Amino acid sequence: MGDLIKNKRIVLKIGSSSLTSAQGEMSHRKLERVVNEVVSLKDAGFEVLLVSSGAIAAGYRKLGCLTRPTTLAEEQAAASIGQVELIRTYADLLLEHGYVGSQILLTKSDFSNQGRSLNARNTINVLLERGIIPIINENDTVSMTSLRFGDNDTLGAEVSCLVTADFYMILSDVDGLFRGNPRTDPAATLVHEVFGITAEIEALAGGGGSNRGTGGMKSKIEAFKQTLDHGILSFLGDASVSGIAIQALAQKAKGTYFYPENLRTQEDAKEVAFYMQPK
Repeated sequence: MGDLIKNKRIVLKIGSSSLTSAQGEMSHRKLERVVNEVVSLKDAGFEVLLVSSGAIAAGYRKLGCLTRPTTLAEEQAAASIGQVELIRTYADLLLEHGYVGSQILLTKSDFSNQGRSLNARNTINVLLERGIIPIINENDTVSMTSLRFGDNDTLGAEVSCLVTADFYMILSDVDGLFRGNPRTDPAATLVHEVFGITAEIEALAGGGGSNRGTGGMKSKIEAFKQTLDHGILSFLGDASVSGIAIQALAQKAKGTYFYPENLRTQEDAKEVAFYMQPK
């Protein structure tokens, strides 16, 4: 594998709904599935950053809550419990494949402060150079309401821009962006390719996400708007599909591909796909 492919940098974001059971608890099986996607990318020679939600979902029952907390203090307390279990599980699963994971907790203010953002980027670069997989989440226990990302779709976009990623991939509980709501409308059609975020694309985005997470299609479109503005090819697909990460890089996955403004034709897209796919 040539250096061109070997140095490709991928940011993969996974949401709470793709990590938890129907009862809202962290699912070991689903975390294994995510780790398998990360390992497939690492084995193919890519640099991988994992932006993972799930701390609150993993911790609120151990806090004594029957449902996901609604107050900031309880959310932060649940996150402090769940983050421990989340990162430990990821680290153990990665080690089974011979890879080391690290934890990075960030806040919105870390990106607005030049010194802290530079430190974060330098730390991430060292980790990636050593073959380590940064596992990134918002630092929920200290974030103030007015300074929170609100969802990790945005955090993943910020990280992608910070580290100059080549590909930003959101794996969720949907196949991609649809014309219509596929959960209620059997005639809803999947949008396979988006070249720039237009008013029409924004209009297709709905409201909030599932009761196990904070994001929704609107937050994903806003995140992709940011990555596309920075020239980063992006993708949205279903986390439950085995092998979807590698398939997405080869543009063979079911989902929606978001292309920056400078990629205006299918021929341009095919060239990028050839450039990105593992050899």
